[in-house]
Amino acid sequence: MSISDEITNRVSEQRLFKLAPLMPPSFGSILRQVYVSEEINNILTGPWEDPLWGERCGYLHADLDRFINGEIIAVAERPFRKGATAYIKQLYKRSEEVWEIRSRDPKPGIRVFGRFAEKDTFVALTLWNRTDLGGPESRAWRDAIVGCKTEWRNLFPAHEPITDENINDYPNYYLTNTYLV
Repeated sequence: MSISDEITNRVSEQRLFKLAPLMPPSFGSILRQVYVSEEINNILTGPWEDPLWGERCGYLHADLDRFINGEIIAVAERPFRKGATAYIKQLYKRSEEVWEIRSRDPKPGIRVFGRFAEKDTFVALTLWNRTDLGGPESRAWRDAIVGCKTEWRNLFPAHEPITDENINDYPNYYLTNTYLV
């Protein structure tokens, strides 16, 4: 069974949810897909006890819409050392294939961790407030990476995320419409 079939099964089981943009793109069809875990889906759809948190979650959804709608996005060239302004970043170690989408504004910043099932298909599995993660080599970052990988294995025990073995093709192996920072 292909990873696409597995994703379809997880959606039918309501263990994953295909994220639709709040506003469809004005320039054509959706180029990329985001599937979110139940936890992230609940955060994006509410209800929220705190109206300010609900507003913050709306900004997060808008940031994810940039991905879905095929906008040009900045990808970090290397984990930790480069890409302070990147929208998406592959985390260290590259071989682990864990990525973060960064929602910076308004504060608090939010990080969505996930993996690529196929080119332009991101599975968002966990979410952290940036302030809870600490420095780039903290225990919390390691826990976030391990948690993301564990969620992937729970959903797709027979499939690994896509892996770019040709460093010269990075990030085009994962995404269309990007530039390196």
